[in-house]
Amino acid sequence: MPPSNMVLGMIFFSQVGVGVLGNSFFLGCYVFASFSSHRSRPVDPILIQLTVTNAIVLFFQGCPLGVFYVRKGSFLGNGGCKVVFYLQRVSRGLSICTTALLGAFQAVTVSPSHSGLAKLRARVVKLIRPLCLLCWVANMAIEINVPIYMTGQRSSNSSHTGGFDILYCYWEQVLKETIVLPSLRDILCVGGMVWASGYLVCILCSHHQRVRHLHSMSLSPRTSPEIEATHTIVLLVGIFICAYCISCGCTLYKVYVTHSGNWLVVVATFTSLCFPAISPFLLIHRDRQIFKSCRASWQRPPVHS
Repeated sequence: MPPSNMVLGMIFFSQVGVGVLGNSFFLGCYVFASFSSHRSRPVDPILIQLTVTNAIVLFFQGCPLGVFYVRKGSFLGNGGCKVVFYLQRVSRGLSICTTALLGAFQAVTVSPSHSGLAKLRARVVKLIRPLCLLCWVANMAIEINVPIYMTGQRSSNSSHTGGFDILYCYWEQVLKETIVLPSLRDILCVGGMVWASGYLVCILCSHHQRVRHLHSMSLSPRTSPEIEATHTIVLLVGIFICAYCISCGCTLYKVYVTHSGNWLVVVATFTSLCFPAISPFLLIHRDRQIFKSCRASWQRPPVHS
């Protein structure tokens, strides 16, 4: 086995390990803090769904490629490829929809009281859980045809073209009608992310101008938790959009250029896993007060009767 294959395998396993641990820690502390305080915020279902989706993306995208480079051979077969790739596609769609939902919710949350979005705040809060459920149902339905075109690892002498070779499996007819609905979903969600990010940046710029004015009046303003959360969500959405564009660019180049190398699959997979691996640590920083109370509860000595 070439040393480069072992290095690539360990890189993907490390990325998966760090990301899964981060998401598991975030989810565990979040659930513990919610039960101990008996309070929940409207944004909690979105954050929990994003964390679970991140773990699924990491496991079903990173592990197969890591195993491929460590083992260097076909290990899934036709049935395994259909199941794994379907879960990959569903979790990818869930990640896009949930991130867009998080950005839109934050835009509604921090919108000025006189704006039109503020009038929708109460209605949006009531729709959070149904929208999260809709994300699961819609993505499972949109990707239902994908397993039909999935096969095991393509042989080296195969003459089939027009598909996408992901090294351990092969996706036939990738440019057919099966990607129309997923592409429409991606365009709508990424467009929503761009709009929400632009709106949030405008809110942040207005806030900074107001803070500068207060500083000039020798006052000591304190940044609100909503503005701190907005900084984090703008950063999250920005990372997601950058990783999504790089991954899609590599995928399209791999599909259209017949003799493109396997490095495109490596780059596309690595960049697509960056967001689910990084996001839990940004969310932990965002909700650090929750984790301080969680740590205090762990360190509190037991009460003996």
